[in-house]
Amino acid sequence: MKRFLFISLLFIASNSFSQTKDKFLLSINEFDTKLKENPEIAQLVDVRTPEEFMRGHLKRAVNMNFNDDNFEEIIKIKLDKNRPVFIYCFSGRRSTDAAAFLRDLGYKEVYDMAGGFAKWTSSSKPYVSDNTTTQPIAAFTMDNLDQIVKTNDLVLIDFYADWCAPCKKMTPILNRIADQNKSIKLLKIDAEKSDNIATAFKVEEIPTYVIIKKGRQVWRGVGEMDETEMKEILQRMK
Repeated sequence: MKRFLFISLLFIASNSFSQTKDKFLLSINEFDTKLKENPEIAQLVDVRTPEEFMRGHLKRAVNMNFNDDNFEEIIKIKLDKNRPVFIYCFSGRRSTDAAAFLRDLGYKEVYDMAGGFAKWTSSSKPYVSDNTTTQPIAAFTMDNLDQIVKTNDLVLIDFYADWCAPCKKMTPILNRIADQNKSIKLLKIDAEKSDNIATAFKVEEIPTYVIIKKGRQVWRGVGEMDETEMKEILQRMK
């Protein structure tokens, strides 16, 4: 197997390369500059959930949840096809899909912010919040993950989502296993908020579990699992 760090670097490099090929996929600074060129006609859309939007968003952004069943109807009512649309999500995955969807509907000038709100905040760009207490918002990054892998011999990654019922059932099981086995580092990653990492690991189902031993991926599984079965798998990996 290849070193996990190599996989991380390969993913980042390929992702950066793909961004340079699309003139409508803009870096954080390019997005900011382009948005300020014609603020009176620019339509700034945040396609995250209302909860994410409340925690923090770009000033003047309008929230249109891409996961909402009425997303198409909402944009047809609120967005002008003759004006540029600037779109972003948390880390770039949802906004890319939303931008493609808008283009299919006839919106010609749709700009997507590469790296999303997570990249925006980590670059110290300004944002506003509907929460009483505002604090920095950042995504879990490949650098964070690499550091954890380097400093722990055995890492169990749990890719989950807040809406996933099996994920909620597995949470106490995984926590219990981690509490009973201090040699195992349990890492919970929200597959939607850190979708760059989920993409790198080819996560297609939720929950997905990945075990990394001394920097190498040695096992993966999906779905709801029995506690005894998970313990036996981890025991074999020690």
